[in-house]
Amino acid sequence: MARKEIKHRQVIVIGAGPAGAACAQRLAEDGVDVLMIERRSIIGNPAQCGECIPNWGEVVGTFANLEDHQWLYDYFQFPERLKLHNLDNMRVFLPSGKAFHFELDAFAGHRLHFDGYLCDKALHAGADVQMDEALTRIQHQSKLDRDILVTTNGRYTFDYLIDASGSLAHVGRLRHGDDIRYRPEDQVPTMYAQVQGKVPETFDVFLGSVAPSGYAWIIPKGPDTANVGLGVRAGYLKGNLKEHLQEFCDELGFEVLSWGGGWIPMGGPVKTMVDGTTLAVGDAAGLVMPSNGGGISQAIISGCFAAEAILDNLDHGAPLDAYEVRLRASMGRALKNSLRTKNMGYTFFKGDLITEGILRILGPIGGIKRAMECDKPVWLF
Repeated sequence: MARKEIKHRQVIVIGAGPAGAACAQRLAEDGVDVLMIERRSIIGNPAQCGECIPNWGEVVGTFANLEDHQWLYDYFQFPERLKLHNLDNMRVFLPSGKAFHFELDAFAGHRLHFDGYLCDKALHAGADVQMDEALTRIQHQSKLDRDILVTTNGRYTFDYLIDASGSLAHVGRLRHGDDIRYRPEDQVPTMYAQVQGKVPETFDVFLGSVAPSGYAWIIPKGPDTANVGLGVRAGYLKGNLKEHLQEFCDELGFEVLSWGGGWIPMGGPVKTMVDGTTLAVGDAAGLVMPSNGGGISQAIISGCFAAEAILDNLDHGAPLDAYEVRLRASMGRALKNSLRTKNMGYTFFKGDLITEGILRILGPIGGIKRAMECDKPVWLF
């Protein structure tokens, strides 16, 4: 059987989630030839998160140097039809049941609709997408000094490659195995359920033995529906994660309609985001807030920054490493603070009594609120 023809594209994006779609749109709008390769047959399905999506005010309040970025501002003006429920308030529950209340600027969405909308925008801008096609191998041709992407449906060469493949970072894995310089660390398993029942109006987070070294959540998505989930440090929960979540839902009187889950990288940004002409974005670059699991805004921003680094390289010969420098300047402080908070939780939250005591000492404003917003607690020097 003859080998399939090798196709060449200027930029190939592995993954058509928020990071990949934002990157593809930004490039296509400037006339760059870009192809997204997506292993799933349906964009955004299954979801792997709680489906809380930040508004622009939340984004600029968390990250630096974004206030004057018109493209990102416009991108975050999501249509009302995607906003199933406004999330104006968050409650953080201690093991005793005591709750602290905080303001929030976000909304609950359905990732199937949200990710599909972002992908459609990229296609409308001129990008292409190949669905139901998985990257299986990267073959290096020494004589021609080039890499060939081998997928389930074809073979490709490229000028630039974007790893937007999610937390397991398939490009980094295929090239470098388990080298932690190129792949996210501390992968935390998550399980969520779409439920119906008497759900709260607020985004609720639960700490303690309900989710050891992690957290549980309830994110309302409209009348009588919610996304309920658990993210627990690997090996810290006795029994099956799905069974534990079922018990949690039963205690709250929720009927489970469907299940989902995945992995969230909680170890902070990878050490190397630029590998030759390959740029890692979103979860593949470890750009998730370890203290709250949020990653959608980082995915979109990093996709945009990666695209603009490629455009600057094409137009002016600027180094691609500028992508990582710019990203760390914008997100570095918040990600570092978030990682510090997570590590503190791993170290000190040993059982409900100790967790309760520490959280009460932290207090709602100077400690817990700042931790959830990825600020350094006021008492930590």
